[in-house]
Amino acid sequence: MRDLKPTLGRGDKRAPAPSRTFRPNYLSFAGTYQCNLACPHCCVPIEWTDRLDIPTALRFLEQAHEAGIGTLGFTGGEPFLYPEFLNALTARAAELGFKFDKLMTNGVWHADAAHAERVLAALRDAGFTGKIGLSVDKFHGMDIDKLAEFCRVTRQVFARDTVLSLSYASRDPHKGLEPIRRLAAALDGVVEWSKLLGRYLVVSDDLTMTACWNHLATVERAEELPGDPWDGTWFEEDYCEGPGQALIVNPKGEVKPCCGFASDLDQLTIGNIYTDSVEEIVRSARAHPVVGTIFRDGLSAIRDEILQRDPNALPGATTNHCYFCWFVLTRGLAAGVNGGGGKVGNWVDLKPNFTGELIQLGLKR
Repeated sequence: MRDLKPTLGRGDKRAPAPSRTFRPNYLSFAGTYQCNLACPHCCVPIEWTDRLDIPTALRFLEQAHEAGIGTLGFTGGEPFLYPEFLNALTARAAELGFKFDKLMTNGVWHADAAHAERVLAALRDAGFTGKIGLSVDKFHGMDIDKLAEFCRVTRQVFARDTVLSLSYASRDPHKGLEPIRRLAAALDGVVEWSKLLGRYLVVSDDLTMTACWNHLATVERAEELPGDPWDGTWFEEDYCEGPGQALIVNPKGEVKPCCGFASDLDQLTIGNIYTDSVEEIVRSARAHPVVGTIFRDGLSAIRDEILQRDPNALPGATTNHCYFCWFVLTRGLAAGVNGGGGKVGNWVDLKPNFTGELIQLGLKR
């Protein structure tokens, strides 16, 4: 097995840039939101039947390449329910020299091992060199034996012992590991804490998988789950450099600036690949009353503005950046969006052009 060295992932904290603004370096497509599971904590609208048009997505991919974006990922829904999309985008991205990030999957979408092998081999042959990310936690209620089968097939097809990584959602990095331990046992492996990586690892004779923790929050379908996300401590400002600085494209073609809990809200839509170019979308994001503020002045600037306007507007303090963003947007507290104390009104309905209207509105710097 290769030596593992700590590297920054999409969710890891990054140092703020000297000149702060929205400057995406990552592109992710959700070709479909449909899924063979219905997890109670999922904030993705799996009831959407939309599928991204492949030629339109390819055009946007090429524009992103021209704009200097060099890393590509895939998510869903369940991405492997739309394999022709994955293969077409992967093949073109490989030709353009993109670096591949994770392709997130539940790992139990396949009918049997032969089915998984056919689909994964096609992805491999298209040029995919990234990681296959598996969501493994108690909310999925998945068949561990089938998931272990997927792990073995993936290892065989890609011939890389580190081709897989795990993601789990819980209140604390050291909680919610029971399904991961069951998977490790099914693979004749063990779960160990890595001081070097600051993460758990699942290690077997054939596989080494990092386990990436996601801070569970009671958003969307999970609002009724127990637990208080207002934990009494404010998040540490990171200008959303980890989950942000991205163009996240959903199945309707809408583009969001991050992959957090709020990424599917209309209030964070910065464009649409069917009507807007990458250049126009970046300009829109920088002018957006919330998005522009987050990447320029920080999420804490929005918090401070809300509390200055109304000291009792928030139930408490939370360490979870993404939950806070989701809360203030869904409650209409952020200035300039859904009537939240700003001069713009509803940004979603604004639909500005970029030849003077933004300057007239005072939104363009």
